[in-house]
Amino acid sequence: MSNISQPPEFDFWEFVSCGICRLEYIKESGALSNIPFWITECGHVACNAHINADQSCAECGSTGIHVLAMSRDLEPPMSNWFESAPAALDAVGYALRFQVNTMASLVRFYKKKYLQYRPLYERLKEEHTESKRLRKLVDDLRSENQHLAQQLRGLGGEPGDMIESGKRRRADDEGRYAGQRTSSPRSIASLPTPVGPNRLTLPPSHHQPSFNSRQTHQSREPSGSQRNLA
Repeated sequence: MSNISQPPEFDFWEFVSCGICRLEYIKESGALSNIPFWITECGHVACNAHINADQSCAECGSTGIHVLAMSRDLEPPMSNWFESAPAALDAVGYALRFQVNTMASLVRFYKKKYLQYRPLYERLKEEHTESKRLRKLVDDLRSENQHLAQQLRGLGGEPGDMIESGKRRRADDEGRYAGQRTSSPRSIASLPTPVGPNRLTLPPSHHQPSFNSRQTHQSREPSGSQRNLA
C-alpha cells in the first residue's frame, strides 16, 4: 500500500482559459499570460481581446455586467470559484462535523435538564389544577353567600341581624334552662299558691237534689275503726 503513488494535488487554475479563444491564463511553464484576463459577474472568463466595451458578455451575451481583472488573489466570493473542490469539500466536512458535534452537545444538555425538571413540572401541573379547582369553589361559595344576603335583605333584615338574633335566642334558651336546673325548694315555696275554683251554687230555678237519708246518715256516721280509735 505504501508503494502506491498519491495523485498530485488538484489545482483548478491550470484549467482557466478564455471562453472564446481558449487562451490559457497560466502557461505550461507556470508563468501567467502576458495578456490581461477578465472574469464577469455572470461567471465567464475572457481575455482582453474578447472583452466587450458595451459591458456585455462575449460568451453568453448578458448586458450591463460588471467585470473584474483576473488574479490569483481574488476577493471572496469569486476567489471561492477557483479553490480546489476536494480541499473545499474537506473544509466543508470539518465545518459540518464541528457544527453537528456542537449541536449534539447542546441537545444532550437540554435533554438532561428536561429529565431533571420533568418531575417538578408534573407536580406543579397537578398543584395548578388543584388551585384552579379551589379557586372555583371559593367563587361559588362567595356567589352563594351574596345570594343569601340578597334574600335576607329582601325579607327586611341585614346579614348581621341573623347572627345577632341567633346569639340572643341561644342566650335566652340557655338562661331559661339554667333557671330550671338551679331551682330550689325555697324558690318553689315562694311561688304563689294556685287559687281553686269558686263554690258551686245552683241557680234558684234549679231543683235541689234529694239524697237518701240512710246514705247521708252513713256518710255522717264514723266508721267502726274511727269509733274504736276514739
